Amino acid sequence: MNLTQSFLARHLNANVIVYDYSGYGQSGGVPMEKNTYRDIKLVYEWTAKHLAYEKREESIVVYGQSVGSGPSCYIAKKRQNIGGLILHSPFTSGMRVLTPSRALACLDIFPNIDRIKHVSCPTLVIHGMKDEEVNVAHGRALYEALKDDCKREPWWVPDRGHNDIMDGGSHLEEYLRRVKRFLASIDD
Repeated sequence: MNLTQSFLARHLNANVIVYDYSGYGQSGGVPMEKNTYRDIKLVYEWTAKHLAYEKREESIVVYGQSVGSGPSCYIAKKRQNIGGLILHSPFTSGMRVLTPSRALACLDIFPNIDRIKHVSCPTLVIHGMKDEEVNVAHGRALYEALKDDCKREPWWVPDRGHNDIMDGGSHLEEYLRRVKRFLASIDD
């Protein structure tokens, strides 16, 4: 477990499970969309069986950052008993990061904007307003597409980009405060 996950586990008082998708990070295999779905399904099912509080899926919160938002939206749509979803610097779809045009829709990957409409769990969206990799408009569109009862207060971080939202003491404290508040809202 890297330092960030260890820190989060300690400060959020939660089990944090981290994995690489096939072909990403230290994992072998081929980096393909269908493989990411298989990977998250396997990790989710293992977690539900072995670690979920009292074996309840409602105690599982899935967190997807950037590319991870694709598999996370996928599993949140498929598993309707999931406890919560956190999307950090997410995109509406892979192709829409490159162009807002729907002309290439048949080639699109990770159609988060289509899946998010079917998610039935509380969802927190976090996005840096200075994100130059995935414009904050993607996070806003996903938030707007959520069912009203799934929406939790989003965090549009004014002076942050794609990978630096937790950088710096005050930003890290605010991040922890917001995630803790989100987790507490699920327990209520």
